[in-house]
Amino acid sequence: MPDHSCHANKIDDFKCTVASSEALSERIGWLTVRCRELAERVLPGTGVMVFPSESNDPFLGRPFAVADVDVVKGELSVCYMVTGRGTEMMLRMDPGREVRLRGLFGIPLPTAGGKVNIAAGGVGIATFIHYAKKHPKMVAGIYLGIPGRGYEKYAAKVSELLPDVRIFTDDGSFGEGESMFRVLPRRLGEDERVWSCGPPGFLRALRSYYADEPDKLFFSLDKRMACGYGGCMGCVVETVNGLKRLCADQSLFRADEVTDDEC
Repeated sequence: MPDHSCHANKIDDFKCTVASSEALSERIGWLTVRCRELAERVLPGTGVMVFPSESNDPFLGRPFAVADVDVVKGELSVCYMVTGRGTEMMLRMDPGREVRLRGLFGIPLPTAGGKVNIAAGGVGIATFIHYAKKHPKMVAGIYLGIPGRGYEKYAAKVSELLPDVRIFTDDGSFGEGESMFRVLPRRLGEDERVWSCGPPGFLRALRSYYADEPDKLFFSLDKRMACGYGGCMGCVVETVNGLKRLCADQSLFRADEVTDDEC
């Protein structure tokens, strides 16, 4: 069994330049910034905080997993749900504008332990894009579920980065149908795992699907985060092994390690 925890990263503030900011659907944004020093540090699974305002309003940064990295260009990207004033400000950022990022926080995804199937819902795939690009031989399959109509641009972006992704839509308007559970491997090999990130209902469905093999299903969970250092205890997950901080203690959680309240 691979170790899914390790030391937290050194966290610094970086002055970055907006390369592009675009809406991929009515509710999904994609921000790319240029900062070579930060881009060269990124490991799959780690994250950054974006401070959307040049003032202190809003005061707290918005935390996101780094979705993609282009070391040659010195760029990194985050994918996010547009849910409030901070993310709305991010969507309106003009190319060339300076923006402050803080990072890196979180625990890198493990690189040992056999093949991985990635099953994600919505923007949950962003957690795993960089990993799948950097370690393609370790990925057995990539499955993404999204609402459907209105998300064509988002689907195209993910497919551009991950050509092997299989896309499923709730309304069946495009992709391979309405449910990935028709094709998601039911029985996993001895060294095969499923990593997942997405809405709570999707994670619970996966837990039910793999009820006979909960030790092979791992969740990347979404929690509110304020500091990124592990001090505020805002991103705590209650597990059978006690409280764990997403930003400093653990990146993936076994399905039988967390309660339904945590996913």
